[in-house]
Amino acid sequence: MPDVIVERAGGVLVLTLNRPERMNSMGGTLLPDLNAAILEGRADDRVRAIVVTGAGRAWCAGADLQAMGSGAPNENSKRWNALDPIGEVGRTVLNIRYADKPMIAAVNGVTVGGGFGLCSAFDIRIANDQARFSTVFIKRALAPDCGLSWFLPRLVGPERAAELFFSGRMVDANEAKELGIVSKVVPHDSLMDAALELGNTIANSPPSAMVLTRRAIHNSLTATLESQLEFEWVNQKSCLRAPEFQEGVKSFLEKREPDWSKF
Repeated sequence: MPDVIVERAGGVLVLTLNRPERMNSMGGTLLPDLNAAILEGRADDRVRAIVVTGAGRAWCAGADLQAMGSGAPNENSKRWNALDPIGEVGRTVLNIRYADKPMIAAVNGVTVGGGFGLCSAFDIRIANDQARFSTVFIKRALAPDCGLSWFLPRLVGPERAAELFFSGRMVDANEAKELGIVSKVVPHDSLMDAALELGNTIANSPPSAMVLTRRAIHNSLTATLESQLEFEWVNQKSCLRAPEFQEGVKSFLEKREPDWSKF
């Protein structure tokens, strides 16, 4: 079986991290397979949203410490190449962040360490009631990586992020929702239904406006108000010239739902 299973559900690309015997840790070919699938989804105009979930009882348990501790050769060792400024895991984070397609993490279980970092790069995180999160790095005598030191303070605030980093404690799904780590918690068996429902809602939206909306959200995290206003104005002029806008206006005047399937 591949380390990442790729499936299509209408306009939604569903990727399943598939190393359940290692709790979907980032070893084997999981990262290169995930990167390849995201890049293919980004290039495919039929794909309007991407959902990533995990096989078994974990979403992603971070680095494959078992393989690293044994000294066995594995793909995960590429992360420590001194000549590579961000490593393959860094490129995975950037591929998630800049995919130009809304990215949804359907968090089905344990999500810790670097897996928590990958998960935090997604636009939206939906968890089932069995999901659990931990920064865990401090318990392994490691500093944060996989972008978690950038994402977590923005999700929960710097003080709460510090407490989670310094303690390494486990956070259950309900607390994760209270903290703002996930947007929604659903029963275990309803997770993929909820993720696909959201994915299909996104897939049935005007594609160019969706891409620009996503870019605006991400740009705002490092922009000044003045530069964000300029960014918005450029985006809006682009939308006004796009054929989707004409359909949006026409459907409003004709008192019907817009048809975005032709775009």
